[in-house]
Amino acid sequence: KKMNFTDTVTLIMGCTSAFSVMVCVIVVTMVTLLGLCKHFMYRLATYQVVGALLMNVATGLAFLRYAGLSPKGSTACHVNAFVTVYFTWIKLLLTLGMTVHVFSYVVCRKSLAYLEWFYVAFSVLVPLLFSWVPFLTHTYNIADPNLGCFIDTSRNGIIERYSIYYGPLFLLMILDMVTITGMAIYVKRRSLTHTSSVMSSSLNNPYEAHRQGLLYFSPLLAYPMLFFVIILFPCLLNLLHVLEVQTNKWLTLVMVMLLASTGWIAGAILSAHLCCVRTYMKRETVPFEIEQ
Repeated sequence: KKMNFTDTVTLIMGCTSAFSVMVCVIVVTMVTLLGLCKHFMYRLATYQVVGALLMNVATGLAFLRYAGLSPKGSTACHVNAFVTVYFTWIKLLLTLGMTVHVFSYVVCRKSLAYLEWFYVAFSVLVPLLFSWVPFLTHTYNIADPNLGCFIDTSRNGIIERYSIYYGPLFLLMILDMVTITGMAIYVKRRSLTHTSSVMSSSLNNPYEAHRQGLLYFSPLLAYPMLFFVIILFPCLLNLLHVLEVQTNKWLTLVMVMLLASTGWIAGAILSAHLCCVRTYMKRETVPFEIEQ
């Protein structure tokens, strides 16, 4: 049987997602074996990779449809749709929480490591408050011939798509990007204001210590920027759908590739982060308070 476009999309999504999950598992295992989880910054980065892994478990379930195991109306399809919404929200909240931690250190000069347990619990439990709603309205189903199981396009489904998924997802990521931009402006102004104050390389100089902390934490900002780019495509495509604008099927393929690649890109970022920071730490001493 010749493969049609839908089969091609689901097969690519499934295979790429499987590769991403494998990369995430390898990277998380490497961080654990190297004993880096004792450092708060590495734990924050690892949470991002775990969130990406969960997202790609959800996108990888699209392969079940290619194999004919999740037909319309089946329990497998409902679970696939639920997992997609739930795991994407976990990744979103982990990303927002990480930005809050970095903001607190960069702007307020205060570590929020003591709130780590709350950060993780909040990210995992809060999505359960609303991700079950489509079960009640029976809108978890085959939503798009090319993308498989999600919230369907019935009247209730459209409302739920934009009230519990695309709407808050897009708005919160915009807020996240505004926060990151604000931090960048703040850091730039501080560096210009205190250039003459950081001539000493001693950690006894508070500005030098803060500068080193910024270098220590700044790679973390790559994760929210990556997630924003990835999530932008499905949000824009769904907006075009609402406006009844005809879109090219290849845009759908690009969106699928980006979503399925979340894990391996996050894993690559963490691997590069490990190399860069460990090289830096051999030359510099990182302030103790940000190590906890």
